[in-house]
Amino acid sequence: MGEIGSPAERAAVRMEVVRAHLDLYSRINYAIINAIPHEFASTMAVFGKTELMPHPTKRALRIEYLTLTDRLGDPFYVAIAGTTGPGIAQAATATALIKSKCEHVRKVILVGIAAGQENLTDKEKDVRLGDVVIGDKLIQYDYVKRTDGKIELRGNNLPPGDKQLLNAVDRLLSLQERKGSSTQAKPWNEYIDRGVAEIRSADRPKDDPNASLRNYVKGHVYERSDTQPNVHVGTIGSACTLLKDAKYRDSLNASHGTIAYEMEGAGVAVASAMIDVGYLNVRGICDYGDLRKSDEWQTYASVCAAAVARAILEEIHSI
Repeated sequence: MGEIGSPAERAAVRMEVVRAHLDLYSRINYAIINAIPHEFASTMAVFGKTELMPHPTKRALRIEYLTLTDRLGDPFYVAIAGTTGPGIAQAATATALIKSKCEHVRKVILVGIAAGQENLTDKEKDVRLGDVVIGDKLIQYDYVKRTDGKIELRGNNLPPGDKQLLNAVDRLLSLQERKGSSTQAKPWNEYIDRGVAEIRSADRPKDDPNASLRNYVKGHVYERSDTQPNVHVGTIGSACTLLKDAKYRDSLNASHGTIAYEMEGAGVAVASAMIDVGYLNVRGICDYGDLRKSDEWQTYASVCAAAVARAILEEIHSI
């Protein structure tokens, strides 16, 4: 059976479809990027039902989108995409492709897992498994200059996290400063529960190898839950290096104040600066970057990072 309608009518229908697609693309102002499958799965579970962006080009990035509602009840649109795997180059490519397809995107949030910087003597600074670290600053610690045995870091001038997104984070963090906040519901808690319920092996593990090693002599007045993630803001180290070296980790912390370590942030930071969008790095802590590293906490940490990222987007869009 052939097509129904005249050529002019069919052309008019196609034009209406094109207009609808263009309208959709113009509404998408935010994007989420994940690097590995369980990060992507966690984000999809936390954010809810998505749809495929229309007319995906061959061999291009597969982009999903969904509608969220901010605290004022107003809808907004978010694109979600995965990279082709972990790595700085892959993350940079994904960021550029999202902007090329969704030209109105103005904020990109990288959501995933990372190693955390333990501090067994300071309760406030101790980054634990399941916590979430948000980067206000980023260094690429494998971008160095070597001269006669001396190593000079050259990856310490990356663009910082987006100020508007960080302002939204500050407002959310105020919940952790209130007395009794360890038992008060935070906006990301319900999203963590949703992700844990929908993702395989996402329950919060009970085994934290640092649990019996902590001997806090600082930060005694700092309240935090032992069963819920705490959110930290600080410097994140990024490199094409899988970190399982406690001595090297501690040297980076001593020299640059790093509190988390991952493998994609530098790519998103550089690409975002090139295409003029703001970015933020949100990381769930799944290990301590040492020889005790395992995969046990990865899925739960991914869910926590996605939950906090959603809370940030709802907060910033309510401004």
